[in-house]
Amino acid sequence: MPRRYLNLTPLPDALAAMRRAFPPLDHTETVPLRLAVGRVTAESLYAEYSVPLADIATFDGYAVKSADTLGAQDQRPLPLGDCARINTGEILPPSFDAVVMVEDTWDEDGKTWIRKSAAPWQHVRHAGEDIRAGELVLPKGHQVRPFDTGALATYGITRVKVRSVRVGIIPTGSDLVPLGVVPAPGQTVETNTLMAEAYLTRMGATCRRYGIVPDDPDLIQRALEEAVAENDLVILSAGSSAGSRDYSADVVGALGEIIFHGIAVRPGKPVLLARVDGKPVLGMPGYPVAAQTVLREVAGDLLCWWGLSPVQGEELDVRLSRKLASDLGFDEFIPVSVGRVDGTCWATPHPRGGGIQMAVVRANGYLHVPAGREGIEAGEEVRVRLTVPQERIARTLICTGVRYPALNELGNCLSDAGYLLHCCNASTMGAVLALRAKTCHAASVCIPKTETAWNDLVLRYLPEVDLLRVQVARTELGIASSDALDTGALESLRFVNRPKGSAARVFLDAWLEEQGIDADRLTGYEHEVRTPGAVAAAVSNGFADAGVCPAAMAREAGLRFTPLGHETCDLLIREELAGDEGVASLIRAARSPESPERLQPLEK
Repeated sequence: MPRRYLNLTPLPDALAAMRRAFPPLDHTETVPLRLAVGRVTAESLYAEYSVPLADIATFDGYAVKSADTLGAQDQRPLPLGDCARINTGEILPPSFDAVVMVEDTWDEDGKTWIRKSAAPWQHVRHAGEDIRAGELVLPKGHQVRPFDTGALATYGITRVKVRSVRVGIIPTGSDLVPLGVVPAPGQTVETNTLMAEAYLTRMGATCRRYGIVPDDPDLIQRALEEAVAENDLVILSAGSSAGSRDYSADVVGALGEIIFHGIAVRPGKPVLLARVDGKPVLGMPGYPVAAQTVLREVAGDLLCWWGLSPVQGEELDVRLSRKLASDLGFDEFIPVSVGRVDGTCWATPHPRGGGIQMAVVRANGYLHVPAGREGIEAGEEVRVRLTVPQERIARTLICTGVRYPALNELGNCLSDAGYLLHCCNASTMGAVLALRAKTCHAASVCIPKTETAWNDLVLRYLPEVDLLRVQVARTELGIASSDALDTGALESLRFVNRPKGSAARVFLDAWLEEQGIDADRLTGYEHEVRTPGAVAAAVSNGFADAGVCPAAMAREAGLRFTPLGHETCDLLIREELAGDEGVASLIRAARSPESPERLQPLEK
């Protein structure tokens, strides 16, 4: 079967083509009030009757004629003459025009007394004060909120006519397993349809998730034909790229007309849009973050065009903490964490990529780099779309640096105090520079336990800064190998390495120098991986014979281990920020008995 190459369409052009191809629907349905929350009204809703229907009392007390109470004072109390006992919500008798609260009366000598005169219509709700019969309650196009239902019920509305958009979501892929099944190597839990259903339902759509369809064109075609017959929009999850097992383009091309295949967006480039039986079929990438971009920027745009409600997200102007490069001609969406440091809001980017879900989980917003920009400079003002309420930003603490598991526990302690700790990944050098630039509240740095490490990697870049330091972890590092390490035969081994500046690289270089071995003669010395887990996996899976990783990882993988030294993960905080309430909470959490060491001034 011939493969078609992706022909990238600019995002604005793709959205315009989509709107031209699929004009707004006029599909409606009527649902019971209890099922109306989240749905968008298809017509205006009017009160069936006035509320209240008559003048009523707003407090328990006595219905009175206000003229009869004139002259009542603290020093000259008056007895109530013509009055009637009344309770909250009861109809005011026709001859009375005010209510005196029972708390403002007392009984004496068989009479009820007051010390203050009543104003006309005091504590009385007039007929129709809340709403009058036939008055507008909700306009057309309003997304019904939970508290709206109480008002609608009060005003006699029990059924609501809403806009109806039915979305069918089909997961494809022979490597997929359903939710709750532990995937084998090479398998993936199918989550994109779960995510799509949750997101599009928030907009007011009615979603149906179909079963997993293997990578078989005939099976995909049958599933697609069924979904098109039953829905207004069909989303095919995965299979939209140009791989040997990506069949979406061929299947929808055989059934209908492809409008575009590939848009200039990252992540989410291999998105596909087609028309089958007059209905849109959207093929979205299988990588979860890429799928999120397509749901938000493409599927969400179509549903808004069709009259559903956008997922609300506040926008905030902030400064970018570090330089971002971006390819000209691509709209790029990058997850960021936003926090206020010393009076300035900074956005710190998380790792990019269509499959890095935790980047989105750890973020509290995202940044759009337009296609006309090649990047954004550090310190430049940018607009961020928040994925959390804006008030949370003031309670967010940014920690830049190495993301050690111990920091997660520190974050748990902070959450009890009402603060959120966002850990943004960076090298030790990147963390130190972020602390110097005041773009983070704290920096997590991993330093080898050597005499010169602190001076070389920290203090020389922060010579005039007073710092607080706490050790959050101490790790033994060494060479993990598939067999016993023979120093005389190192040049015959395939190595996997860590980046320059990392503690693992420092220890390995020092050890090689001690052994009198030229690093340039080691096979794979220049082959760098980002994480210690990747080192252990490479050796364990036979892609390399040796590499430096923590002792615990080597043991877990069943590898031999040759100790080299220890590294510490330390949290650095500028003393001048210690008065900030959030930073003070971080310091208290670090000083708690659960912390490995107490916070202490950093000696210079």
